[in-house]
Amino acid sequence: MQENDLPLGIQYLLISLQIIALLIFLYFVWPLVKSEQWKAKFIENKTARSILIVFILIFIFVYGIGFVFDTLFPIQRLDQG
Repeated sequence: MQENDLPLGIQYLLISLQIIALLIFLYFVWPLVKSEQWKAKFIENKTARSILIVFILIFIFVYGIGFVFDTLFPIQRLDQG
């Protein structure tokens, strides 16, 4: 079943549940995030900074590979006729 098959009211209900779950998650996590010393942990620490840079480079590489494959080999839809 695809989301287009659901009635409009249920679609809005699911979207609102996801937004409420996000707000509850942020409510519980925000004090922990706010109390951390992020600069000392990640920017001034050379090992952590190197790991972050490698993670960002891997993310860009994977995103680029996905973009190239989506461009060169687009999804072909089969007719259901």
